[in-house]
Amino acid sequence: MEINSESLRFVLGLKIKQFRQSENLSLKQLSQLTSLSISYLSEIEKGKKYPKPEKIATLAHALNRSFDDLVSLKLDDELNPLTALLESPVLKEFPLQQFGIGLPDIFELVNDSPSKAGAFIRTLLEISRGYDMNVEHFLLASLRSYQKMHLNYFADLEEAASSFRAANAIEETTVISQEWLENILRNEFGCDIQYGDFNEHPDLQPLRSISPTPKKIWINSRLYPQQQKFVLAREIGYRFLKLKERATTSSWIKVETFDQVFNHFKVSYFAGALLIPEQNIIADLEIWLQNSEFDGAALTTLMQKYDSTPEMFLYRMSQVMPTHFGLHKMHYMRLNHKLNSNSFHITKELNLTNVFIPRSIGPGEHQCRRWAATSGLKQLAEHPDPMNEVQVSAQLSTFVSQGQTFFNIAIVRAKSLDDRTNTGMTLGFIIDDNFKQKAAFWNDKQVPNSEVNETCERCPVNDCESRVAPPSIYNAQKKQRSRERSLAAFIERNQ
Repeated sequence: MEINSESLRFVLGLKIKQFRQSENLSLKQLSQLTSLSISYLSEIEKGKKYPKPEKIATLAHALNRSFDDLVSLKLDDELNPLTALLESPVLKEFPLQQFGIGLPDIFELVNDSPSKAGAFIRTLLEISRGYDMNVEHFLLASLRSYQKMHLNYFADLEEAASSFRAANAIEETTVISQEWLENILRNEFGCDIQYGDFNEHPDLQPLRSISPTPKKIWINSRLYPQQQKFVLAREIGYRFLKLKERATTSSWIKVETFDQVFNHFKVSYFAGALLIPEQNIIADLEIWLQNSEFDGAALTTLMQKYDSTPEMFLYRMSQVMPTHFGLHKMHYMRLNHKLNSNSFHITKELNLTNVFIPRSIGPGEHQCRRWAATSGLKQLAEHPDPMNEVQVSAQLSTFVSQGQTFFNIAIVRAKSLDDRTNTGMTLGFIIDDNFKQKAAFWNDKQVPNSEVNETCERCPVNDCESRVAPPSIYNAQKKQRSRERSLAAFIERNQ
């Protein structure tokens, strides 16, 4: 297996500690046997030092082991999961540094109790296999965690977008045109821009863009003009932020490193901040939140004002509202619905609450059909809009199991690259005292209230007109709770 020097030090230190303990030796006793200081031996066991061969030989002799026993990468059965961890591309690619963690921190935790750590790692590996999780899942999950840590707001990227506008003498109120973005890329950054529908390569038709070389970008001509602008702004972001590592395609075909994922996130954030300036949208949202009734038409007008897609605008709201309006308990979700099917696929999700976690839903479960965006997508499929206009709605969504209610804003429309798929977005805020103070329309009587749940399998709601599967998990949990109560009563009577 390929292993770096840091991991090599860790494996050696772990083995020496195990062998020392199996010989019932203290660090002091081992020090006396080897003439190596206690502090030096401690650093070796913690994976901070890797001794020279002659010192390894001395240690092996004192521990009644061979030289190969110490330097081999083979671990005993108890620690085999650690070998899997060290070999795992997840550990190699996981962005520990983004969370202020280094490999030494991981090693120190394992070193303290290797058998327990081994069992824990074995559990994680079993879970990942059971849920068919791969490196991509872990990398995207780590990005979502990083966004949550910062409430999905990044002042450095906001400042970069503002600086770029200022450097190019663009007023904050000016709507940037597609032609202007193209000229910047071609003239300032020497980028060759091509448009095409990828018809000669059907497998590539769902892609928004392809970058064959750092100096060339192909943009899918079937995108909406606003989407093409976003792709161009993102390309400027790569160059203005001086980000080298990137994926060749957007959307993803394959996620390879966290740097690719993180850089893609940064340029997407930059593009949104460039096209929808921070102070402008804050001022507009302040006015909109003062309405005593939910005004979906006003949101549509704001999307038109910034020449943005619903997805761009709603997600931009998710970036500024937690920080600037104090609405931290928020979730954003995007779903696709394939027409003539009863399948709804989550393509993007960010949840700053602990009420529900859509991506924790088990394989084969059916997401609640009462969700705001899902309900809107069902209606759009049943009554197609020939004008392909954006449909904005609101819903009070009460999660019956948790007793928490969200004010959800839902937008649905036809998907640009697939005429057999519609897409829907939801931005929701928990209705608490803070939301009531910020949003005058929180109690709008015209907004329908719906009981929702994570999946049909987990839902206790009876006679649900939208149910597509029986409440099997809920019933099993209910039966388990009943058994536990019966057992407790039996034990109490028979003590």
